Amino acid sequence: MVMRAVTDWDPEGYERWFKTPLGRMVDADEKTVFFSAANLNRGERVLDIGCGADNYTIPAGQQTGMAIGIDPSGPMVRAAQRRRQQRLEGIIYVQGTGEMLPFPDASFDVVLIVTVLCFTSNPRALLNEAHRVLRVGGRIIIGELGRYSIWAFRRRIQGILGDPVWGQARFHSPKDLRDLLKATRFEKAVVRGAVFYPPVSRVGFLRALHILERSGRRLCPWAGAFLVVTASKR
Repeated sequence: MVMRAVTDWDPEGYERWFKTPLGRMVDADEKTVFFSAANLNRGERVLDIGCGADNYTIPAGQQTGMAIGIDPSGPMVRAAQRRRQQRLEGIIYVQGTGEMLPFPDASFDVVLIVTVLCFTSNPRALLNEAHRVLRVGGRIIIGELGRYSIWAFRRRIQGILGDPVWGQARFHSPKDLRDLLKATRFEKAVVRGAVFYPPVSRVGFLRALHILERSGRRLCPWAGAFLVVTASKR
């Protein structure tokens, strides 16, 4: 069951974050690493589990020509549907949970799961469903909030102080994610990292600190605020 805090997120508030200087930079860095790892190809069938308001479904659909986003939040799905009408055909949004996917076995070539496991009470059930709907040899690409970053520390403090979202979040280490994938019959897990700078809002500081990004990706991917893990179905 997906935790209630996620299904209650406000699409407009979610979108406002991505319009801030920090939100734009974080989004760009996360997507650079994520889609480089995903290596999507034209004609592949993509499922985006926990799609939210389409932040990853749209670029996936642009690259492949076909993507389905599923999310438990009605407001998020409706917001995504409104945006889809303005952009691209070949993208479908469905309201539903990742633990009970309404799709047949082996329906997809690629499954995307971005910042969902951290808010899910039963991540194994969700990954088992992802495994079921993937074809043999299909790929899963997970984007998760890393445990060993200043972002995670700040979010834990916010949770302790009563934030209803971060109070329920669970932050993952690379080992956590590899173990989850192994337990759900995925193999060849590879971990990458993004967002190695602190959550500062001043544009000048932000630009200066962005120099940390390239060295962090190369030298210590496990320390990224955003972890990207790829694996395949046996």
